[in-house]
Amino acid sequence: MGGYRLRWGFTCLFATTILGFGCAGLFPEKRPLPEIPADVLIRNIERHASQLQTFRGDARLAVVSAEGSFGGSLNVSMKIPDSLWVKIEGPWGIDIATGRFGGGQALFYNPWENVVYKGTVEKMQEKQLLPFDVGVSRMALGILGLLVPDAMGADSFVSLSSDSKKYILNFEDGEQVWVEPKGPVVTRWEKRDDDGEILWIWEAKDFKKKKGIRLPQLVRITNYQPMQRLTLFYEKVKANMPMGNGWWNIRIPEGVETVEL
Repeated sequence: MGGYRLRWGFTCLFATTILGFGCAGLFPEKRPLPEIPADVLIRNIERHASQLQTFRGDARLAVVSAEGSFGGSLNVSMKIPDSLWVKIEGPWGIDIATGRFGGGQALFYNPWENVVYKGTVEKMQEKQLLPFDVGVSRMALGILGLLVPDAMGADSFVSLSSDSKKYILNFEDGEQVWVEPKGPVVTRWEKRDDDGEILWIWEAKDFKKKKGIRLPQLVRITNYQPMQRLTLFYEKVKANMPMGNGWWNIRIPEGVETVEL
């Protein structure tokens, strides 16, 4: 009898709760994102990203293009704002290339060609040795998945995504940037030409917090002219740890040809 009263009492309490709060109380409607000016949103993105001072990550790498596909791994080390070290390995740990970029200069060692390329970042881009056609700082942050938009003028504006869960920064030159409020962080960046055709898309997904900074596990860069896609899936990530002396040194064997770009 006591058990019956207990069950009945719980049922009455549950019913009273439903009647008292109503459906909206138990299942509240999601509030729309508050309006925010473009310059304020960009400052918030920059403030979050500025917390990152050093980075190390190990990622699985996949590249697909008209010429074929490639799978391997990428090791990344970086000191903010523009000191970047990367090493690319193929299947079974075969060395493909090692590069470092900083102060507008770059060094790129290709053991398969037995060549070291030295020169400016712009020259490296002309030779298509870099996967992203922007400056070192932007390229590095793009690989890490922590892109920050440049300040925009009065002609830019903020809209909402179709699901109303993200902001969209709209550039005059045809670029659009999707921003997740939590962080906030950039999750997608599109560049279109004057005819509205997509030139490239940068994407970041599966964000995890490291030392108070939200960093993605997956980064994808897709170029459409010509078609090429680079995907990084980070298996290990460290943020804001000490970087020892010589962290970006590259061991180059004797007899390697040096090409000044």
